[in-house]
Amino acid sequence: MSDQTDPGEPGPAGAGGGDQPAGSASERMDYLGYQGEPADKADQDSMSSIFKRAKHPVDTSGAPAGGSGVSAGGPDVAAGTSDGPEALGTPPHQTDSSRIPETTAMRPAGGHGGGVTPRPPRAEDVDRRAERRAERLIAFWFMISVVGTVGFVITNFVGDKHKQYYTPCLGSALGMAVGGLGIGMILWAKRLMPHEQAVQERHEFTSSKEEIATTEAELTAGFADTGLARLPLLRRTLLGAGTVLGGLVVVPLLNLTNAKPGKKLDHTSWVKGARLVTEDGRFIKLGDVSIGGIETVFPALPVTGADGTVSYEPRTDVQTKADSTTLLIRLPPGIDRPRKGREDWSIDGHVAYSKICSHAGCPVSLYEQQTHHLLCPCHQSVFDVLDGCRAIFGPASRSLPQLAIAADANGFLYARNGDYDEPVGAAFWERS
Repeated sequence: MSDQTDPGEPGPAGAGGGDQPAGSASERMDYLGYQGEPADKADQDSMSSIFKRAKHPVDTSGAPAGGSGVSAGGPDVAAGTSDGPEALGTPPHQTDSSRIPETTAMRPAGGHGGGVTPRPPRAEDVDRRAERRAERLIAFWFMISVVGTVGFVITNFVGDKHKQYYTPCLGSALGMAVGGLGIGMILWAKRLMPHEQAVQERHEFTSSKEEIATTEAELTAGFADTGLARLPLLRRTLLGAGTVLGGLVVVPLLNLTNAKPGKKLDHTSWVKGARLVTEDGRFIKLGDVSIGGIETVFPALPVTGADGTVSYEPRTDVQTKADSTTLLIRLPPGIDRPRKGREDWSIDGHVAYSKICSHAGCPVSLYEQQTHHLLCPCHQSVFDVLDGCRAIFGPASRSLPQLAIAADANGFLYARNGDYDEPVGAAFWERS
């Protein structure tokens, strides 16, 4: 049981936290210091750290915080400790980073027993021929990276983007470019660079001049360990692979500058007399589409045979779908409001407009029969079919191009004037 002092007398300076004065609040603050810090200036300096406050939690009156088990002035006497105020342990002296080669055992501070079992040296460490073989193998992978980068650039600019080989070749070349460089770097680190164990003590935020000098020396030694100074073949192939790999960054930028289609969208696959055909090759006749119905159609080009007969060849290839896809809509009689000069561009309520949105080129495929509006699902642009597919909502700023259609003697619908009346696709290409 600890001794208790008289309530009216302050305890000795070295007593436990159970000895507290019963005087005024100012006396208690003189004794304990504000927020539990010692009143003495020297003690304040030593106890002002947030770590010290964490070790001595107290409330604003100087009493120990609930459940802490520690008094404001030091450890609780009742806890059985009598070694004076508790203090944080002194951290070990900060040392610089040290590198211990794997051929040397790491021994504890006392130098007695234990340690890390050293690994046997690699063949490249003791045999010059093995080192040269490893160098040639790494250089081979760097050259694979060069070949992949060159193949990527050539495929991008020379290859046909609409062929099946284009995407696989582009991906394979990119994999060779990045994978070759990565495998070469891994083999370089595993077979030629020194294997070591690094131990680094926790250091202050600001390094000393000695540590900075040591770091610079270690960087210099690290560069020497890479072997670039004495392995010219490795140095040259790495430099070549890294330089050529920069083409992977330049190619997308060049693609952006060459992305404008120019005059390519001024003309599509529609020609005068081309029939309207579905994707499965069915020609559209009057009455095939019900009132309020919609159909996606493509051009079927007229072909004159040797005997003078005319046949129609459906065009549903990728290029034709990209610029010639058309929406055929049948409106109720008498509600269409054709623009001036387009009175004969429709027949029996059938109207045809480009399916390519004039905002960003998405397919306009949603049709509302009640409002006669076309909706683009990508960015919610809305077009009024009754008013020449004029853009009435969303980011689109231009009407959908209209295709003039008519019916032949057999009732088959065909392109009356040939192509659309204006370029298809996004409007910003021609306006930028």
